[in-house]
Amino acid sequence: MAAPSPTIATPAITAPSVPPINHLADKGTAKLPADLKLAIPAPVVPEVSQAEQITRLERTIEEERSLIEKLHQETQAPDNEFNLAETAFKSVDQALSEAKYDAKTLAEDGDSAGQAEAEAKIADLSKTWKLARERFDLAIETRKTLQQQIAALEEKLSQDRAVLEKLKGIVPKPAPIAESTELAPAAAPTTAESPDTSAPPKPDSASSAAVVSPALPPLPAISAATPTPAPAREPAGGEAAAAAVLDVAKVTTDSTKPVSKELVKAKSDAHQKKEEAEAAQREVQSVADRIAALERNIALEQKLLVSAQKKSDIAFQTRAALDEDYDKRAAEGSSAAELTALREQLRDADRFFGRSRAEVRERTERLTELQQQLADLQREELAALNDAKTKQREAVEAEEVVTELSNPYAIRNLLQWLLDHGPKIGLIVVAMLVLRLFAVLSSQRFVTSIIERGARGTKQEREDRARTLMGVFRNAFSITIVVGGVLMLCEEAGIAIAPLMGGAAVLGLAAAFGAQNLIRDYFYGFVILIENQYKINDVLRIGDMSGQVEQITLRMTVLRDMEGCVHFIPNGKIDSVTNMTHGWSRALLEVGVSYKENVDHVMEVLVDLAIDLRRDPAFGPLIIDNPEMLGVDGFGESSVTIKMLMKTRPLQQWKVKREMLRRIKHRFDQLGIEIPFPQRIVHHRMDGAVQASEDVPQDLPWNVRQAA
Repeated sequence: MAAPSPTIATPAITAPSVPPINHLADKGTAKLPADLKLAIPAPVVPEVSQAEQITRLERTIEEERSLIEKLHQETQAPDNEFNLAETAFKSVDQALSEAKYDAKTLAEDGDSAGQAEAEAKIADLSKTWKLARERFDLAIETRKTLQQQIAALEEKLSQDRAVLEKLKGIVPKPAPIAESTELAPAAAPTTAESPDTSAPPKPDSASSAAVVSPALPPLPAISAATPTPAPAREPAGGEAAAAAVLDVAKVTTDSTKPVSKELVKAKSDAHQKKEEAEAAQREVQSVADRIAALERNIALEQKLLVSAQKKSDIAFQTRAALDEDYDKRAAEGSSAAELTALREQLRDADRFFGRSRAEVRERTERLTELQQQLADLQREELAALNDAKTKQREAVEAEEVVTELSNPYAIRNLLQWLLDHGPKIGLIVVAMLVLRLFAVLSSQRFVTSIIERGARGTKQEREDRARTLMGVFRNAFSITIVVGGVLMLCEEAGIAIAPLMGGAAVLGLAAAFGAQNLIRDYFYGFVILIENQYKINDVLRIGDMSGQVEQITLRMTVLRDMEGCVHFIPNGKIDSVTNMTHGWSRALLEVGVSYKENVDHVMEVLVDLAIDLRRDPAFGPLIIDNPEMLGVDGFGESSVTIKMLMKTRPLQQWKVKREMLRRIKHRFDQLGIEIPFPQRIVHHRMDGAVQASEDVPQDLPWNVRQAA
């Protein structure tokens, strides 16, 4: 009988301390302070050169490729742990089933001794069966974890390759454009049998989407004059600056206003700083993605380490159970074949335990390496965060400079604006004043020219017409000067006049539809002025209103009557006009004399009076022709009417008529010519006879007339 194997004590194997996966607050979403100038200074991180990064990445990529190849071989090997655990479990399960069947058969046969021996065997096999089942369950779980680890390693390998290509300055080939809008299937992962170093496999989109880089404050928005396109690759500093300068130069060329060189340079610097800040932020996101992938690998490695420890415990328990079973069977005097089989199982258990212990040590060493990689990436992330904060601070400061230079209300810009636009605005204002003065002087010259060269009407008439046209001309010219000057001032001040002109056109169209009467008034006023129907100081009769013209505009005519009342008449309402002072006027004299007077003598007296009046130095200039005696015009109830005309200058007919009537009254009184008052003959009928009473003046009281 072989000597029993000594009991092997399993040492306590614990996983090395691993930093928490969420090394940054909220799994990499810790908010940096918005005010970068007041932010707490970041810890000093030793700078790592690009040569060290490239060497470290190449070593890590090679290790990851070897590990992926090893894991593929381990999962696909015929003698892997999964297959061995499955075979062992099936063997023990088959033996347990046979033992249970034998115990049942012996019980049916009534063999109590055989049945007790069979039940003892079943009890021993049950312990082995539980351990084999735990081993098989653990192998199944380990196999799943290994598959997850392979996927995580391939994702991290892809990220590391991309970072290595970026450090080496290798431009990635653009992906071909798919013909359809559907997404192309993901490329097959790189395996040990078909390694591909030219194109890294695409990481899992779900896992990549879950990775969030530490949030930085939003980058400042560069003004619209400096577009910030998203480049396919990160341009060099010189290329970014050149592109920004070209963009600003294009904007300067297209714009109607020149941009200062200082503002162009500030926008170019802000554009470059923003691109650098965006590149730094993308670098932070890249490092955060790599850290997330590495943390998943660490978590899976910890899970595999725990599984390896459990596997080692199961191997130890299996070895102890087999050792106890061997001692028991040796003491009972079992056959040599059974003891040989047990010794073979003990050797298998020893090999399984050795592999488990080796796997624990390997997992521990691998976990230590991953911890070191995580520490390196964390330092790299801190450096990237510090660089991103610095670049973002510079971008904010550059944008503040652009904002200050672009702010039109800044003192510096106001002074510069006054220097650039003040002289032009002053020149426009002076030009408006000069044109306004020119309008006044030219209107006066226009009046003088019409007065001197006019061929129609007297000098006073020409002067009145010239004043009428001068008022309209001065108003129209003044409105044109003001409107044109205001538009030029708006354009010089930077106010777009195109929308104003469009709005004015729309308002004009609305006014044309909604104010047709106003348009008609202006049109009629224009026709009245062109045709010279009347002018200022003319006496008109328009409808039932009459008076002297005080003002004429394109919209209305203003009349003042004898009582001093002013009438405002829209030109569009004027259907007909009676002008009593157009060109010349005429004094109409209707003189009534008694029926007993000699009308020829009376007419001679009237003509002599008219001739004497024309010879008068005060009234002679008002009369432009000899008097025209029309003769007897009619017989009235108490008088004979003699009509005479006297042609006068405009507006002088009433003055001449009043003086003529005064002189007629005096001459008739001297010559005894009777100017009768109304008389009536009343016939009285009494006792069938008719008696005529004397002529009784009709203007006497009624009682006096009756008494007469």
